[in-house]
Amino acid sequence: MSNIIVYIIVEGKTEQTFVRDVLAPYMAVKGVCLSAIRIGVPGHKGGNVKFERAHKDIKRLLQQRSDIYISTMFDYFRIDSDWPGQAAVNTKIKAGTALSVIDKASILETVTLNEMIALLPEDDIAKRFIPYIEMHEFEALLFSDAAILAEKIKGSINQIQSILADYNGPEDINSDPSKAPSKRLEKLMIGYKKVIMGKVISESIGIARIRQQCLHFDCWLQRLEKLTEQNI
Repeated sequence: MSNIIVYIIVEGKTEQTFVRDVLAPYMAVKGVCLSAIRIGVPGHKGGNVKFERAHKDIKRLLQQRSDIYISTMFDYFRIDSDWPGQAAVNTKIKAGTALSVIDKASILETVTLNEMIALLPEDDIAKRFIPYIEMHEFEALLFSDAAILAEKIKGSINQIQSILADYNGPEDINSDPSKAPSKRLEKLMIGYKKVIMGKVISESIGIARIRQQCLHFDCWLQRLEKLTEQNI
């Protein structure tokens, strides 16, 4: 069986480094070859991820080759307010509906997929496009092992465990951008470097452990793994 090729459109250098250096080697063993491409024009620094920009990249990549799949890796915090599914999520929240991490991600990813199917009806989107929205941002994955995180940032394991105690899992930290995992890490470690530490910590924890603790992330990887069972 030939390897499956998946291009992942990412927000910035942190995610690109994580995919290239940590996730890709793990998935390659399973027959899935990953390549991370930053959204938009070269030099883009991340943030304010607009669907229009993502749509152009997805379309360009799909139409370049017929033997590849496309996925995304965008932070929930960073996607634009007009992103497909955002209105539905916000409406439910304002109505008092309690949405889990999986609920919010499922709405966003389903509506995003449907929107792309409508925009590109001839590109077999339902089969070749696998949207993934990180809940709530990449740095949540780094909370998958409190002991390793504390060691790498030279911080207090008690502080990290205290943060985790307030949530159902790392991906549940926190729908308030001011209390996001990245903001918490910046408080726990003076001079925290996102790209370098994102790689060091995630590599030390390992993808298997992250999958155990981050169920939405695990669901995404399961979907990528199942591509090997399909024929393009």
